[in-house]
Amino acid sequence: MTVPAYTPEWEVYFCDINDRPACVSVDLAFENLAPIPEQHRAFELVVALQQPDADGFPADEAEWEQLEAIEEALVEAFQNSLQAAFVGKLLHDGKRSFYFYSGQEALPEVIATNVMQQFPNYTFAANNLLDSDWGLYLDFLFPEPADMQSIRNSRILRMMEEQGDEHHIPRSVSHFVSFATEEDRTAFKSAVGEAGYTLVQEGVNQNESDVPYSIVIERVQPVTEEEIHTTTLGLWQLAEEFNGVYGGWQAHVVKEND
Repeated sequence: MTVPAYTPEWEVYFCDINDRPACVSVDLAFENLAPIPEQHRAFELVVALQQPDADGFPADEAEWEQLEAIEEALVEAFQNSLQAAFVGKLLHDGKRSFYFYSGQEALPEVIATNVMQQFPNYTFAANNLLDSDWGLYLDFLFPEPADMQSIRNSRILRMMEEQGDEHHIPRSVSHFVSFATEEDRTAFKSAVGEAGYTLVQEGVNQNESDVPYSIVIERVQPVTEEEIHTTTLGLWQLAEEFNGVYGGWQAHVVKEND
């Protein structure tokens, strides 16, 4: 069984796993395909880094290049031999893990072992498990809502950069939040007012039965990646305190000579 036709949608996000930093790369396109019934077995290959830094990531460019070579060889072998779905990879605590789905139980480990013979300096371990619901992908690799917002932030910033935006220049940034009750919205408005935000608009969206009471707020700030991630995470958490849902942000592109 081949993977259904799709356009890869790889994204990267950072999180903590067992109090250690982790870098997760995941193909978001499989969200709308999973689970694929014929590809009901998950395969994990865990490769130990040779020279991890204090955070558990590769310490030099040479090791990054080796990991990329391992990945290319693995993906080619798994897709050619098993028509497997390569859904994600994890960098954590001195290890690089690769994740595939296929319909095979024994063959993935055989294929992975053959590939790793090309890289004799690396030790590895393999795990193959029945995962008909694709829980490893949907519950472990797939980003949490707050991480997904960070991914959306990065996408918007990339598009703005392509249009010549200078992220360090302050400009008005609008944020959209919705609430279950008018009282929650009012409490949120008071809280963000103390943080320097001003009200742009309030409304009621009858199409959003769970959170119909909307608000748009704005504040002047740079849109560097650090600034935007910090801002959106703070508003996300504040909205949750008042039973609200953070809906995103927008800002005009600003160029150096504007």
